[in-house]
Amino acid sequence: MVLDLTPLLDDRVKEIPVEKEVPLDVLFRGGDELQFQQPVSLRGRLYRIEEDVVFFSGDLEVSLTTACYRCLEPVRVEETYDFDEVVYAPGKEEDYDLIMEPEGQEIDLRTFTENVLDLKLPLRFLCHEDCKGLCPVCGANLNTSECNCNTERIDPRFAMLKNLLKDSNS
Repeated sequence: MVLDLTPLLDDRVKEIPVEKEVPLDVLFRGGDELQFQQPVSLRGRLYRIEEDVVFFSGDLEVSLTTACYRCLEPVRVEETYDFDEVVYAPGKEEDYDLIMEPEGQEIDLRTFTENVLDLKLPLRFLCHEDCKGLCPVCGANLNTSECNCNTERIDPRFAMLKNLLKDSNS
């Protein structure tokens, strides 16, 4: 899915409106698997801000599922993310922080979408803000059940001090 910037760079048009459905199936981020329920809706416009510098402004609408970072239950995310990115600036890469390398006078909308999502999506997804997660001993989901596991952790370097307290109390 490639978009040609030539009409914009040749001054035939002042801007290029974009309304595309970008098909993404799965995106892997830091060990997390993000499964898209439908194509990502990409809306925006491309325009020049300098002679050979093209800016892309718009938004991405996503619908995806992933696992909760704490309890591993499925999480559904439906969100819109705004973006304002320089996508073309040959010879001026030092002046602008390009989100991707253009291929000649074309940009790959799939790569662009993946890169924007990589910047905009949160690092971790939670099923709800106060998710209790999993028991570190038995693995029970603490949101739906309780366990009687001993989760008290004692630093092994100080374990001997606990015995001193027992001796002084007797």
